[in-house]
Amino acid sequence: MKKIFYIPVFYIMVSYFISISGLHAEISTSPATTKKCPACNKVYSEKTKFCAEDGSKLVEIPVKMVCPDCNKEGAPGEKFCKEHGKKLVSPSEVSPLQETDTIENKKELAKKYYKEGNDHCDAESYDLAIESYKKAEEMFSDFPALHYNMGWVYGKLGNAEKAIQHLQKYIVLAPDATDLTEVQSYIIILKQAMEKQKHLRDTFKNRDETMRKALIEQKQKYGSVTIPAGEFTMGTNEAREDAFPEHKVYLDAFKIDRYEVTNAQYWEFLEYMKKTNDHSKCFKGEPSGKDHTPRFWENEYYNVPDYPIVRIDWYDAYAYAAWAGKRLPTEAEWEKAARGLDGRKFPWGNEWNPARCNLSGDPKPVGSVESGKSIYGCYDMAGSVHEWCADWYLNTYYAESPHQNPKGPDNGIRRVIRGGSRFSQPFQVRTNTRKSEQPDLFNQALGFRCASDIKEKK
Repeated sequence: MKKIFYIPVFYIMVSYFISISGLHAEISTSPATTKKCPACNKVYSEKTKFCAEDGSKLVEIPVKMVCPDCNKEGAPGEKFCKEHGKKLVSPSEVSPLQETDTIENKKELAKKYYKEGNDHCDAESYDLAIESYKKAEEMFSDFPALHYNMGWVYGKLGNAEKAIQHLQKYIVLAPDATDLTEVQSYIIILKQAMEKQKHLRDTFKNRDETMRKALIEQKQKYGSVTIPAGEFTMGTNEAREDAFPEHKVYLDAFKIDRYEVTNAQYWEFLEYMKKTNDHSKCFKGEPSGKDHTPRFWENEYYNVPDYPIVRIDWYDAYAYAAWAGKRLPTEAEWEKAARGLDGRKFPWGNEWNPARCNLSGDPKPVGSVESGKSIYGCYDMAGSVHEWCADWYLNTYYAESPHQNPKGPDNGIRRVIRGGSRFSQPFQVRTNTRKSEQPDLFNQALGFRCASDIKEKK
């Protein structure tokens, strides 16, 4: 009897375990897929084979798997959450209780990223701070302190629009905060900054169009003059020590620009530098990180294409001249082009006449004073702007200067500038007056013109 009883029981138990094992194997090995109609995109359960609408054979598509903690969707093929290491499940497996836990987990994660962002702020790594704050916002966006800090950091980074968005959200989330008046005042300042940025963008857009049109005319009108080879009188016995003594200098023939380099001409150079970042022709010893943009380039002064370029240092002038296929004039070349062969005190002659140069303090387009040009036809060599020369400066150089093609000392601390500016006094714009500045100096009275060699015909 016992055998008869136990044999059925044995078979029942074996059958049960086999069925359970098979079910477990089916669950464990079944791929995380569902079915979709390739024609109408209607989704069906995994067991369905054909579309009920059009009879098309269904194709398998992967089911989106999410983290039960943060509810973030995993990438195709991923089994575990990158953030928390939890096994990914289908969205249907996340219970209401788990969803509640998920919100709490997200809040905790938001706090973690928020603290991380604050640490980056303390280290003044504002770009990294924003990245951490963005992660915190993704986890839990209704976090007042987070939006306050994001507004502050975006303001630091110059993104007024983003700063305003986050500060306004802070006001909504924390209507009873004690610093709302301060925040609202800052928003007003940021809005004003946005208006200024917009104005600058519009200005630069208009500036580009203006410069392009002006360049067409300038390239036809502005050119160089040829200064013939020969001797001229350089220096004077009547001035201060650095221009003493008067002496004869022989120069090979050369060319020099009629006009000082203009805003439009320099704008074209800057456009080239922005597109190419080509510093191959720049001075080898120029300071690192230079892009050759004049200081305060957003100033309205630079909207006038015919004004002489200003606020550029010696390295900027050198770079432009090399880019243009030219060079800076030597001090001797500059003086000969301004003075001629008769040793005149001013480009137009020996008698002072304020109407022949711009010492008004106000800027004027290059070449505005026709009567002030030199005997060779070079304009604005008195007044307008000081002009950089190629030479190093030495106050006793004239006492040891070579007779032929002097190029200044081999080294020094300051570079020569000549010609005076619109802010100068009459005695400062004489053709023999010397001055110098540090090569990295810039100001609104300092510009330049270019020169070039004359190639001998073979």
